[in-house]
Amino acid sequence: MQNIDLIKKQAQIVVNLYNAQKFDEVVQKGKILIKKFPEQVIFYNATSLSLSALDRDKEALKVMKEALINHPKNIHVLNNLGLISGKLNNNKLAREYFSQALSLNNNFIESLVNLGNIELSEMNLEDCKTLYEKALNLSKTNQTKEIVYTALGHYHQQTGNFNEALKYLYKINFLNPNNTNVDKSISLIHKYKDQNDTHLQSMQKKINLNLTNEQNQSLFFALGKAYEDLNLYQDSFKFLNKANDLANKRYKYDINNDINLFSRLKNLFKNYQSSLKIPSTKKFIFIVGMPRSGTTLIEQIISAHKEVYGAGELKFLSDTINKNLLKDDKFINEKIQEISIQKLKIVQNEYLEGANTFNYKEKFLVDKAPLNFRWIGFIRILFPDSKIIHCIRDPMDICYSNFKNSFSHTSLSFSYNQESLGNFFNLYKSLMEYWNEKFNNDIFDLVYEDLINNQKKITQELLSFCNLSWDENCMKPHENKNKVATASLAQVRSPIYKSSIKKWENYSEELSTLKRVLSQN
Repeated sequence: MQNIDLIKKQAQIVVNLYNAQKFDEVVQKGKILIKKFPEQVIFYNATSLSLSALDRDKEALKVMKEALINHPKNIHVLNNLGLISGKLNNNKLAREYFSQALSLNNNFIESLVNLGNIELSEMNLEDCKTLYEKALNLSKTNQTKEIVYTALGHYHQQTGNFNEALKYLYKINFLNPNNTNVDKSISLIHKYKDQNDTHLQSMQKKINLNLTNEQNQSLFFALGKAYEDLNLYQDSFKFLNKANDLANKRYKYDINNDINLFSRLKNLFKNYQSSLKIPSTKKFIFIVGMPRSGTTLIEQIISAHKEVYGAGELKFLSDTINKNLLKDDKFINEKIQEISIQKLKIVQNEYLEGANTFNYKEKFLVDKAPLNFRWIGFIRILFPDSKIIHCIRDPMDICYSNFKNSFSHTSLSFSYNQESLGNFFNLYKSLMEYWNEKFNNDIFDLVYEDLINNQKKITQELLSFCNLSWDENCMKPHENKNKVATASLAQVRSPIYKSSIKKWENYSEELSTLKRVLSQN
């Protein structure tokens, strides 16, 4: 009896810590509790979900695999294994786990929705819709309805049906007014036309509610977007500033980590010889640059081509480089020629394994993870026949666009502070100059503003660089039904427009710190 009371008490502590987003504390406490009470699924779930929230997904997967040994028929364990596998871009494995959960309980709403999400990510729309509709018919509680409405809202966003998406998002708003992530989702696809807008009024009423920092962060980003639509730039920036302050405190970005990494990269490739390459049977197109530089638009353009498969932002390259070539934030060797071919082949094979999970038949697969600009040297070695497209855009426009958006992963935590944002941009620019000196003929610099002003000419040049024939579909990227999982979703579902150019000038005074830091480069 004492143990039961103790377990209940510890479980409540863990849940409270998780709800407060104290993920490090959950992990620390959870690992101890798993050893003490291996029969209690809640401690595995809380620990793995917290690790995943910290972008430590491989550790999260390991924890849940331990849980599976002790609880092989627990649908929640199988469901969480599927979620983490999906986050690691292994859709095949994720589908297996969700299917296993459903074989034990074919009415398990969470796994129905999550399996639908996998189908949506691969644009299997009919299968996806069938799963969502079954989940909707089974939903009896507000909690399960919220899960299904979120999925249906995302489905209609992906397919470009924004009015239908808003219908479901507003339903969530009604069921759970404190779900400010929904407010943020609504704000990205809704155009605010006056201050009496119903959704704007609803958000205003939430300002004084007792919300968590994370809830306020989403709310303030949404309000920032709403007031920008209304050309009320001072009000917009006031909320954006508040949102970024909260995010910055949450993620605690340290520029020194990137200073050290970028310096080590330059040193690593100092004596690089072009003869160092490992043949690969697969060809990729890597779209790199600063986030918000146009990478999503470029992917939509080029993946509209019949010979190109758009896979979105993949984590495989960063994950395998960090795992195999970095130790304690230092490269295992100081010179690239001293890293064994065997080690490099491991990195290559792990990336290929990840890419192969998409089962694509096209000539090229596109990986548009912007921060892969860090790994251009490795790309030239591991995939010598692949193409690298570097997206360039006005620095102030890039940085402001980062500042006004909230991101789901910690790798972009530099964006929540003007000084760190400017410093990171300067580091990025310096590293790209270095790569261009090394590989000047292997990198296609695509200027966003040139594309906007002369779409056909730049598209022709882009396809020519990739050794692809002309395809008229590339002129209609907004009609490309490829999955978009970034803040650019609403923009790329519309024809190319010029209104985002020089948008930062509306905040010239407010962005003075950013301008100062960028000028130091």
